[in-house]
Amino acid sequence: MYAYKPNNHQKLPYHFFPGTDTKAPILVIYHGWAGSTAGYYELAEELQEQGYTVVLPDIVHHDSRGTVDDYFDNSTRQQLFWGTVFQTIDEFVLLVEDLKIEKENILLIGSSMGGFIASGIFAKYPGMQGLVNVNGSGAFAVSDEFFRRTDGRGELSGEERAKIELYDPIRYTYSGKPVLLMHGDSDQTIDSYGQFVYYAHCSSPEVTFDIYNEVDHQFTEDMVNGLKSWLNENFS
Repeated sequence: MYAYKPNNHQKLPYHFFPGTDTKAPILVIYHGWAGSTAGYYELAEELQEQGYTVVLPDIVHHDSRGTVDDYFDNSTRQQLFWGTVFQTIDEFVLLVEDLKIEKENILLIGSSMGGFIASGIFAKYPGMQGLVNVNGSGAFAVSDEFFRRTDGRGELSGEERAKIELYDPIRYTYSGKPVLLMHGDSDQTIDSYGQFVYYAHCSSPEVTFDIYNEVDHQFTEDMVNGLKSWLNENFS
């Protein structure tokens, strides 16, 4: 069971799955580009059954906050992707205010674009409980170079690079909190090199990096099981 919080002035809409374990971190999960909060209901319910409270925020240009005619149109994606990531990172403060919880009680989880968002928030607010990044990246400028090569675009302008670096997690000091990185070795959408760069940036035994063989850009059942095991090992 969950409760839906509608948009209220500047507050943010989210889906709330109350858990029973008051000592466990609150899990805030961000979906990917062209995804939906509804696509994570099943995962949220599974984690809720384990006692966790789970929050699924609605992301700008998705669900109740508007949609895009064609998410996979190259021009649309190029124009909106980074702005969506940056706005969602900035909005985290409003989400926490509306939830009436301390940032220090939150563990961030993100898949694909959600992995970028979660990593950006985790870097900006170092008191978080932890981070799980699935098929995303914690090295924004590195991943943008991959996107540009794939699309046949030129290099970043100085202004564009300055904007990305303002949010880029590898520009921040790693907090030392537990991190789980998961990526498919056959991912054709987001190159895993961004994860490797972030892993090297953290350079800590608190960071686990699991590569899944013969997996494309998917959040597989094996990955879900890996997430659950990691949570139990670190927070039970």
